[in-house]
Amino acid sequence: MLSVLIVASSDEWHRYKQLEECLLNEYHVQFADKLGSSLKELTELEASFDIFFYFKIPETSEISAISRLLKSKILIFHVRKDGYSPIQLKNELLPVASRVLLKATAMRGKLEYFRGVDEILALNAFHIEPKEPCEVILNGIRDSKAMLGDIILRAGKNVIFAIRKNNIAIFSADIFSNEAFAEGQNCKFIHNLMTEMLVGVEFY
Repeated sequence: MLSVLIVASSDEWHRYKQLEECLLNEYHVQFADKLGSSLKELTELEASFDIFFYFKIPETSEISAISRLLKSKILIFHVRKDGYSPIQLKNELLPVASRVLLKATAMRGKLEYFRGVDEILALNAFHIEPKEPCEVILNGIRDSKAMLGDIILRAGKNVIFAIRKNNIAIFSADIFSNEAFAEGQNCKFIHNLMTEMLVGVEFY
C-alpha cells in the first residue's frame, strides 16, 4: 500500500479530515506541518512516502525539499496567491470566484480524470497560467472570468484552475478541504487523478 503525506499547518489539519477519509481505503495517510530540509529528514521522507499533498505557503527552508521530492515523488500542490509554485507561472494568480461548481462534461482534462464524476466544487478559485507547456486538468465554465481589476483577461474554458506536468499537479483552487467535499464528487476525482499520475511510476 502506498503512503501519502498531507502537509498543512497543524491548526488546519482538521480541514482535511474528509480528504484523509477519502484516501484511507487505498493509502496510508499521515499529516505533517512542514517538510524537513536536512539530508537525514529528506532521506526519511523519500523512504516513507510516495505521494505528497502540499496545502500551505512553503517556508524558505522547504523549497529545496520540494525541489528534491519532485525528482522522484508525486506532488499535488495547492498554490496560493503570492506564494511559491513548483511550476513557473507567467504572472500572479488572478481571482475568479469564491465558489464555482465545475461540470465534468465542460472540462478540458483527459476523460480518465472524470470517470464517475459529475461535478467538482472549487473554492477560492484563481486563474493559473504556467510559463511552460502543461496539461490542463480543471478549467472554468461558461460564466468564469479571470479579472485584473476591472479588466477580464480570461473567460470561460480559457480560465485554468489546475495543471499537470508529469508527476506534479498544481491547483489554484481548493478542492481538498471539508468545505469543498460538501458538494460534487471531489473524492472520486482526486482518486482518478492519483491513479492516472501513478501510471508508469516506479518508486525507489
